[in-house]
Amino acid sequence: MECDGKEVAFKLSDNCVLKIVKGDIIEWSVDGSSHAIVNPANERMLGGNGADGAIHDAAGPQLRAACYEVPEVLPGVRCPTGEARITPGFNLAASHVVHTVGPVYNAEKNPKKLLESAYRNSLRVAKENNIQYIAFTAISCGIFRYPLDEAASIAISTVKEFGKDFKEVHFVMFSDDTYTMWVNKAKELSPSQQDRSSSTSSKTIKTGFFTHSSSSRVITVPSMASGAVFNLSDSSLLKIVKGDITKWSVDAIVNPANERMLGGGGADGAIHRAAGPQLRAACYEVSEVRPGVRCPLGEARITPGFNLPASRVIHTVGPIYDSALNPKESLTNSYRNSLRVAKENNIKYIAFPAISCGIYGYPFDEAAVIGISTIKEFANDFKEVHFVLFADDIYSVWVNKAKEVLQKA
Repeated sequence: MECDGKEVAFKLSDNCVLKIVKGDIIEWSVDGSSHAIVNPANERMLGGNGADGAIHDAAGPQLRAACYEVPEVLPGVRCPTGEARITPGFNLAASHVVHTVGPVYNAEKNPKKLLESAYRNSLRVAKENNIQYIAFTAISCGIFRYPLDEAASIAISTVKEFGKDFKEVHFVMFSDDTYTMWVNKAKELSPSQQDRSSSTSSKTIKTGFFTHSSSSRVITVPSMASGAVFNLSDSSLLKIVKGDITKWSVDAIVNPANERMLGGGGADGAIHRAAGPQLRAACYEVSEVRPGVRCPLGEARITPGFNLPASRVIHTVGPIYDSALNPKESLTNSYRNSLRVAKENNIKYIAFPAISCGIYGYPFDEAAVIGISTIKEFANDFKEVHFVLFADDIYSVWVNKAKEVLQKA
């Protein structure tokens, strides 16, 4: 990755410096033994999207394994919102990862308190583990939609409380707008401090302890360029995101299968390829209810996820719009039975594609209303339900229909 070399530094105390830099947090390091990056995780701590997914990808599978060993405080919850946990960094340049969960801005009663807690508890955990150099991203400023100006003020003000406990605190920002906002807010909160800025166009940048090179490896993570979050209940969220469901790290993803369950085209084929041949073998072992039919229209079956990031796959068969006798009833059953199977198997995080909206020809607007309305019936049974949609047009329809269905007065 090319780095533009932007850096601004502020004095937090006689012994501590705050640095706001433009770069990629997965490549950040300082002294090799007493430094940590902060991962904006989810409560499961098993990887996700955006920076969370990038950090897990770069750290390697050992990080997920270490996170899995963190005790659950509630079913499916290893790190509640606002708290923090620490693990080794494994293949990362940083020696440790502090995992924290920021608030979803429009879904929490007191997002400011929770965001303060996410920063404060990350710093406390780091201090308890003798971390001297720590780097943050902009927690909750991606799909969780925390306004940048408010988030920057909270972050910088909270970091100031720990000015005597660290040698350096870094904010490592990937985008220009977030970097600019953080710098401006730091200047507002530290008006008497003289900042020192540097910029260079050379291929290799060294700014203090922060180093980047244009030869850095490329990390491929699920696309999170677009996303919307809705409340299903006080304890459950619906997330509609643009991305690739085969890369989704949740308890279960839903596979829009055919009745044979042995793989097919579209998302079905992609899921089978990503899971590996074990998935087809497991599906083959599912009992046929009649010759060639393992999962009838509207029903659902469950298997392990094998090589997928998701631990389980729920297979369901949606209707062909122009040939099913009652396509609405069949599609409703596909969603409802998938959710029932998930509930029976203690799934708390589940991701759907747009069932029947590919070659089966279901109109997007009708399918979106059916999918979202059916999920509402299970609002208290899951912590998060995701729609992971590959195409812009389907994503836009789903977001608009969610606003209609979920935000009615």
